[in-house]
Amino acid sequence: MKDGIKVFIKNDALSKFLFILRDDKPNIVEPDMWGLAGGGIDDNEVFPEKVKEKVNKELGIDVFDIKQILQMPVTHTIGGKQHNVIGYYFLAKTNASLSEIKLNKGQKASFFTLQEINEMENVAFAIKEILSKHSHLLQQTDKN
Repeated sequence: MKDGIKVFIKNDALSKFLFILRDDKPNIVEPDMWGLAGGGIDDNEVFPEKVKEKVNKELGIDVFDIKQILQMPVTHTIGGKQHNVIGYYFLAKTNASLSEIKLNKGQKASFFTLQEINEMENVAFAIKEILSKHSHLLQQTDKN
């Protein structure tokens, strides 16, 4: 399993972040859970360009003002086997609405406030951890 990037995508007009309900397949990481756009990366990839590429491929939308906010170890369990990877977490902005999203993976996409997503039960573990320990980093989208 590769290290990966995940992107908190904010639509300022809505004051909400974009989340994706992952497919409900037993052979993927965190099936049927709300997660972030992103994916696996190779060691030599340049992050801002890779963030744009992953988001466009997965959602068909453009993002801008990309900032890395966090890097942390993440353990995923697939089929009873644990995989330790590094997660690179980014903030980005979009002007896209839900009707513009062309979801290529996952069941659906939706915009939520951070409070709304934090109150939901079926949210990826790493997102819950970031919201509980590092939520201040997600406020950087409102600065500069």
